[in-house]
Amino acid sequence: MVNKVINKNFHLTFFLLFFLISCGQNKPKSIEESLNYFEKNWSETEKNIFKKQPENIAVSKLHMSVGMWIRNNWISEDNNALTEEFHKIGVYHPDDISSIILTSLHRKLNNKNLKLEEQAQHFIDYWKPIIERDKKSKIRAFEIYNKRKIGDSINIYYPVNTADGESNAVIYEDNSTWAFNPKKDLKITGIVKEKFYLNHITNVFFKIQITKMSKENTNVLGQEMKVGNTYDFHLNKLTID
Repeated sequence: MVNKVINKNFHLTFFLLFFLISCGQNKPKSIEESLNYFEKNWSETEKNIFKKQPENIAVSKLHMSVGMWIRNNWISEDNNALTEEFHKIGVYHPDDISSIILTSLHRKLNNKNLKLEEQAQHFIDYWKPIIERDKKSKIRAFEIYNKRKIGDSINIYYPVNTADGESNAVIYEDNSTWAFNPKKDLKITGIVKEKFYLNHITNVFFKIQITKMSKENTNVLGQEMKVGNTYDFHLNKLTID
């Protein structure tokens, strides 16, 4: 019985992918049109399989198939009407948009209230601390950029990830609780040779000549670095003194 359910779900995903890729490209201009599109083009069998699953399971199962198709084909520069409707309710990320479309479809098929504002608020609440954290990180990077001068000595600290069997210095998206451990983490000392920014004055970089590394055989963000060479360092999210 379990195998039959798995096969049904597999065939649903396969069918939807095949159908969506092969069908016409009449892009919806609103959330309502996007739901009508699926209601019109999915067979009763596919709709029943989708709607009878628990909401979160049904949506997550299609995130990398139908959801990806939505993101690649509907959420684009030439379909501003649909994306602007989501922007008006505070939703911007393509993953969030496709999730709301699939969640709303599931609710509509089950004759439930879509609760679009509630769905939007979930993602707004999720992104708010991340946006605030990134804003503070950019401000700090800009302050370091303005404070340091060409010729200054500088120290950069990285947590080191050894999960894959190799030492790789990384950057945590949120490093507020991270503390440098000299026994396992990486400290790079160098000289600021050049200061520059890309695209925007807050997107700042140092070109640094490395004079010392506390750990050997440790790549930095996947890049091999050697004492004596000069490299570009994006200051955002770096731990520096």
